Amino acid sequence: MTRFQTRFVLKFVCLYCLLFSLTSAYSFGQYSLKGRVVDAETLEPLLFATVFISNSSIGTSTNKKGEFELSIPEGNHELVISYIGFQPFSYSISTKVLRSFYEFRILPEIVELEESEVKEKRDKTWYDNLEVFKKYFLGGSANGMSCNILNPEVLILDGETEPNSLKVRARDILQIENPNLGYQIKYVLTGFELNKARNEVVYAGYPFFVEEKLPKRRIKKVTESREKAYLGSMMHFMRSLYTGDVENSGYRIFATQKVPNPKAPIISNLEINLNGEDSQENTSVLDSLDSNQEKIAYDSMDIPFNDPIDAQTLTRSTQDGKVFIIYNKPVYILYLHEEEESAFFLYSLRNINFSLKNLGQTESKESGVKLPQLSKMEMRSKAVQVFDNGSYFHPFDIFVQGYMGWERIGDLMPLDYGMEIK
Repeated sequence: MTRFQTRFVLKFVCLYCLLFSLTSAYSFGQYSLKGRVVDAETLEPLLFATVFISNSSIGTSTNKKGEFELSIPEGNHELVISYIGFQPFSYSISTKVLRSFYEFRILPEIVELEESEVKEKRDKTWYDNLEVFKKYFLGGSANGMSCNILNPEVLILDGETEPNSLKVRARDILQIENPNLGYQIKYVLTGFELNKARNEVVYAGYPFFVEEKLPKRRIKKVTESREKAYLGSMMHFMRSLYTGDVENSGYRIFATQKVPNPKAPIISNLEINLNGEDSQENTSVLDSLDSNQEKIAYDSMDIPFNDPIDAQTLTRSTQDGKVFIIYNKPVYILYLHEEEESAFFLYSLRNINFSLKNLGQTESKESGVKLPQLSKMEMRSKAVQVFDNGSYFHPFDIFVQGYMGWERIGDLMPLDYGMEIK
């Protein structure tokens, strides 16, 4: 998993697969993906297994023969298969080399004795851990707070095996209701760990978005909420980078320089957690951890220059049209068209330094937004490829802090949102 303090990734290792192929299938801009899901040990078909494209609204279930068919758009996709009692399975699909039929053999889940004992407990501690998990996982934004986990009983919450740590797994797909955005999210949670001593959290999994059947009176409000969740998001920013339309989309990018940290050699966790991506929890969670604050030294910090840079400085395009982020220094990103939510003020990057507090004052006056959303992005590799739907590879290689990082599962939108079928 990626190494920064608050991490969320939508990709996990492929556990086991066997595929048979013939030829590609294509019609009217959509590709037909057909296959079968079987038990790797018995070769028996698995009926009603959930099959979907990760982070999308494209999915289905297998029939009595364990077979499925999906209509997918052109591009690279992560196919995910989930079945209770079996290990989560993922496989990378490219329509450039799509085969006419696949057979996927998935392995039964191995349950450790300690895990079996943990999952039987439903005492007060379990419910307390559930509330902490929900706050860190769903997020502290308005959308995150409105979400509801419909089947919390599938969660294995372990706050005892390791001191100051909460580890969470799920025995089945998490069913998450997001009324503000009109989705039910089926989330295959592959791992979650909260280190309470360091206020660090990492989680990984695969989301599948199912459209709610909305009454007419709610359609307008949900449509507006989805647009608001999308605009200013990491997905929106990456799409803008891909198309070269960053400035027109409302973003301003500021290069940085490292300067001595006036608060060195000691900074409390609360101050460090103002980085946003390092602290996407809400106030009540922070308060519960304050008594265990440790002191950490940061001898330098990244200060932005006054004037924004051209967004093209960040990217390079190849002759065949591929777009890569190649800028290897931290940058601050302003989104001018929306303000930061009040629930985020305590964790805003603006609280760290005077130069950040006043960053983008000129731009904000022009946009009419008092406190435009402020984030920080840092590369952890030499190059990261960006795709037209707003995804990027490898997701571990970009560290996002601030507002974009604070928004979590409750603000997550499917990668096929707003994408026209090719």
